[in-house]
Amino acid sequence: MKTLIKTAIAACTLVLGTQAMAQIVIYEREGFRGRSVVVDKDMRNLDRRGMGDSAKSIVVERGRWEVCDEPRFQGRCAVLRRGNYPTLQGAGFTSNISSIRKASEGRRYDNEPQAAAGDDYQYRRRASERTSEVPVTSVRAIMGPPNQRCWVDRQAAPAPADPAAALIAGILGYQVGPAPQTVQRCREVQGAPAHYEVTYNFRGSPRTVQMAAPPANNKIVVNQRGEPRM
Repeated sequence: MKTLIKTAIAACTLVLGTQAMAQIVIYEREGFRGRSVVVDKDMRNLDRRGMGDSAKSIVVERGRWEVCDEPRFQGRCAVLRRGNYPTLQGAGFTSNISSIRKASEGRRYDNEPQAAAGDDYQYRRRASERTSEVPVTSVRAIMGPPNQRCWVDRQAAPAPADPAAALIAGILGYQVGPAPQTVQRCREVQGAPAHYEVTYNFRGSPRTVQMAAPPANNKIVVNQRGEPRM
């Protein structure tokens, strides 16, 4: 009997632990921009969290979640796995998300789009995350490969050997000798910056991050762990 009770308690603890770990972050605009809200339980209507139906990008940090474009899990729905979804168009949504709930474990859904590749979310500010500005110590542009720039030159035709023939041709209005030639010329030019290596100081320790553009005002926004945020 004791063994059965222990087994039941362990099973309940595992289920509750799995549910507690499930978490999803929704953003009101595409690309993880605008207001954000952390959701760790079923939401029949996102309007209760002050988002209305304005969720347009999502980060699934843990678990699997079913998202629907109408309240009460109606309308078009999709199941999102752990990962980043900078836009919901890949899941077939033409409107915003209005309700969210945990997906049933072990159940297969017809619409389970894959998360986007890349680090779009890596430097985005998380919901309720505290940030501060720290000074930038150096910025180095990493140049991309050189480009080839080409143009066409038009070369004049050589003068005819017989001056008299050239004079007669000019009077009659036609050309004597070969026609003008076009020649294509190319040269390599320096490529544009591929990215920037930005070094900043966090609590007396230098750190380096790659950015698409140099930071403004010689400062960079970081969280409490010193990780860059935008």
